[in-house]
Amino acid sequence: MTTTFIGVRHHSPACARLVATTIERLRPAHVLIEGPADINDRLDELLLGHHLPIAVFSSYRDADRVHSSWAPLCDYSPEWVALTAGRAHGAQVRFIDLPAWHPALADRSNRYGDAERRYAEAIERLCVEFAVDNVDALWDHCFESTPEAETTGPGGLDDRLAAYFDLLRGECEAGEHDAAREAYMAGWITAAVADAGDRPVVVVTGGFHRPALMRLVRQRAGAAAASTTPASAVGAPAGEPWPPIPALPAGALGGSFLVPFSFRRLDAFDGYQSGMPSPEYYQRLWDGGPERAATGLLGAVVSRLRRHQQTVSTADLIAARATAAGLARLRGHPHPLRVDVLDGLVSALVNESMDVRLPWSTRGQ
Repeated sequence: MTTTFIGVRHHSPACARLVATTIERLRPAHVLIEGPADINDRLDELLLGHHLPIAVFSSYRDADRVHSSWAPLCDYSPEWVALTAGRAHGAQVRFIDLPAWHPALADRSNRYGDAERRYAEAIERLCVEFAVDNVDALWDHCFESTPEAETTGPGGLDDRLAAYFDLLRGECEAGEHDAAREAYMAGWITAAVADAGDRPVVVVTGGFHRPALMRLVRQRAGAAAASTTPASAVGAPAGEPWPPIPALPAGALGGSFLVPFSFRRLDAFDGYQSGMPSPEYYQRLWDGGPERAATGLLGAVVSRLRRHQQTVSTADLIAARATAAGLARLRGHPHPLRVDVLDGLVSALVNESMDVRLPWSTRGQ
């Protein structure tokens, strides 16, 4: 029996595609997903066929603390694909992380903030190596342009994701709060392995947690297994109990609830910690691949400018497309990616000097 650990970037079409192909190939007994375990008894509600994006909103209030946070899900979120593909292929699907109102997540306004500050140095080195401005451009360059045929196999997306997240996490220990979360998630994985018998288990979590979870599960199983792929064979004692769901303390009010969400709220440009910038672009990338996503982004920007009475001629549009295509070739992209298109538009449409950096050349708002 094998347990396949898939480390993901939240809201990444490339990771979502890897999750889907892995579940289809393995047909696992269990699919375990980083997410608030207190809604496991309401997964049927979550999977009713909503218009995405949606989010799990968690709140908490007692005499000493008030907390709220969101766990958004869109069509291309690896967590959403794990839920839907797991159900479609007959797996038991469960969220395995502490509830978002738990003290271990008390310092976060969104559920999927995976402690980037701890691997900022590694990100900075990689950005210099690949000559990109920030982690978003780095991610697209390394992963979102991967052809679907190269998702799995030697040197494929799964191998490169594992190498990337192993580099970012390294041997560093998590802080007290992330350590508590990882210990809790490891308990769910160990129980699922025991329950699955000789059938596979798939675990989908933020890439920062993947190396630690693999170590913890091996330690709990009492046996390590070497592997040359991101899948790692581990065993588990028979009859391992499922971890309990934490209950709200006496006198506290709160819980987790399903709410509508939007691309605007998901957008990293609006301050969402783990969001991808320009989320509608990534929806287009998920729906139709990088070539159609680039064409759609170009058309959307030009249409919006024209609605705001900004002059964009056909010649400007041709120049923007040609520049984006040239930048893509220069940067080693099979098709123009998000930054290629945006840089091409600026080159074609902005004639005067700018005294601020372009929004997509930095991280955050």
